[in-house]
Amino acid sequence: MGLVSKHSKRKSEPEYSTEDESDLESDKEFDEQEDTEEEYDDENNLKNYEAQKDADLEELEKELLSLRNGDSGILVNLKRHKDEDLLKGQAVRNQKALWDKTLELRFSLQKAFSSSNKLPQEPTRSLFCGSDDAISKAYVDLITSSEKTLDCFVELQEAMLEKNPTIGQTAEGSKKGVISTDVPSISNVGKDDVWSRIQQLHSRVAPFRDSSIDKWQRKSQVMTGVAGYKGKLQAFSQNISEQVAGYMRDPSRMIKRMQLRRPVVGVFGAVAGMSGNTKEENTNEDGDPELLEDSEFYQQLLKEFFESFNSATPEDAKAAEAAFYALRRHHTKKRKIVDRRASKSRKIRYHVHEKIANFMAPEPMKLPDMAPVLFENLFGLKRQRPAASVA
Repeated sequence: MGLVSKHSKRKSEPEYSTEDESDLESDKEFDEQEDTEEEYDDENNLKNYEAQKDADLEELEKELLSLRNGDSGILVNLKRHKDEDLLKGQAVRNQKALWDKTLELRFSLQKAFSSSNKLPQEPTRSLFCGSDDAISKAYVDLITSSEKTLDCFVELQEAMLEKNPTIGQTAEGSKKGVISTDVPSISNVGKDDVWSRIQQLHSRVAPFRDSSIDKWQRKSQVMTGVAGYKGKLQAFSQNISEQVAGYMRDPSRMIKRMQLRRPVVGVFGAVAGMSGNTKEENTNEDGDPELLEDSEFYQQLLKEFFESFNSATPEDAKAAEAAFYALRRHHTKKRKIVDRRASKSRKIRYHVHEKIANFMAPEPMKLPDMAPVLFENLFGLKRQRPAASVA
């Protein structure tokens, strides 16, 4: 029994042939090859992942650097804009201070300007200066100080023009150095040279002035929305420079409004006993071209100065406005030249005709005999007589 069982066990074990063994070995080799390939793929994937990760990190670093550079550029731009704003603000403050000082000087000269109209004119001035040496010396000192003041104004304007290069760029056709710094003073030149020098300054500043005013006018129109209403108010839609140029084409009306009459001013040396001249001046509505008054312009400047005055409290603003209107009430208004005694037919109004020139006495004219017949035929009197007789 024991032998039989052993034999049976031996028969139950599988028997492998050489072909099966070779297949198994080939399978093992294939599995090992697959394992190596998988390991190689894993290594390649890992290397690719690490390379991609490094590339992403490099890209992130580049973006970070670009952002930092952009932030630094923004900071530089902000700083530059801040510096520019500071310079603009300082320039505005300087301009405001210069404008205030100019207005103060203009207000101070108003009294001297209005009093200068009372100075005697020729030939009364020569009589005054010849009668007393003190009057002559005072008159010479007055002229000298006036020339020095005008010279200071012109030199100040020339210095401001030289400090502003934009004026030379804006002026079309103007050459640099038209007004040189070695120009002789006003006290050493004649009157014509003085006016030519002032005219040169004006022509040099005018293009820059017009362009600046028109630019700020356009900005204000865009801000307020007035630019869309050009069709309704054509006159006001024009540039300010064009409006002023159109008004200055015929300045005669404005000049007549500025001219004063001698009786109103009270010129020194005007004798009140000259009744004939006084009556002629009273009847003449046109003023003297040597007597000028710019009170309207002065009051407008004064009003704008009070309106732009930065008061600490509203009470100060009200006080400034009240002072302006009080000053305006004290200003003497021009009255029309009217003969008030001639109202209600209390005075005969008549005009004296000019004398007749080449007067000839009348001569009697003898009408021809055919004249009545001719007139009857012309006007139909001959046909109307029978009708009248029948009636």
